[in-house]
Amino acid sequence: MTSGRLYGDAAHDHDHRFRCVSLVPLFAALSEKDRHRIAESSVTRRYERGEHVFRAGERLDLHIVHRGRVKVYRLLESGSEQLIRILGAGEFLGETAVLSETEVDHFAVALDDAEVCSIDRRRILAVLTERPSVAVTMLQTVSQRLSAAEQMVSSLTGRSVEQRLAEHLLQLAYDADSLRFRLPSSKKDLASYLGTTAETLSRRLSALQKSGAIRLGPGRFVEICDEQVLRSGADAD
Repeated sequence: MTSGRLYGDAAHDHDHRFRCVSLVPLFAALSEKDRHRIAESSVTRRYERGEHVFRAGERLDLHIVHRGRVKVYRLLESGSEQLIRILGAGEFLGETAVLSETEVDHFAVALDDAEVCSIDRRRILAVLTERPSVAVTMLQTVSQRLSAAEQMVSSLTGRSVEQRLAEHLLQLAYDADSLRFRLPSSKKDLASYLGTTAETLSRRLSALQKSGAIRLGPGRFVEICDEQVLRSGADAD
């Protein structure tokens, strides 16, 4: 069941949806005319913080985050959440359900007040048929996400919490292209992603700060002060 509130009047909404579609690297190679066609078959909804974009068991269209952040997670048998990823502006979700016609087995919830463009599944399939380059780009994204998931599973079974945390902080710095960055999620969600508890994560972060590897700042900011020390923690056996 789709939630959220539809965005704006028809004329303004089309321009907004077009900007949303144009944000996505997936559609970067398409002509302006093709992007307008995609925008015509999409809708934009606003979600308040904590509101679900979709729930497990639904059949999905393709969703593009236009503003804010969206958390994707699964519910474990214990009832706790397992974070899968956090998406920001220009990133999309629902591609697996679109391609396989299956119901999703995970949830998506707005971490902030967010706007999400949803593109009709039939339109996306038509675009993939008409524009093989878009299909290739989508498959590359799916492959990268699968690879990241496989690496995380391998890390959870063969690496310590300290190693997983150090690796993750180094990856966040790489993604931000800066040694100073903001953790994209709460400590609770980060702990879930790394397969530990929030209490253990807090202790490990404090230990890294005491070692001089990082400095913790307000607003979830982290600065890597000694990359070599952090890498040695990530590479430790």
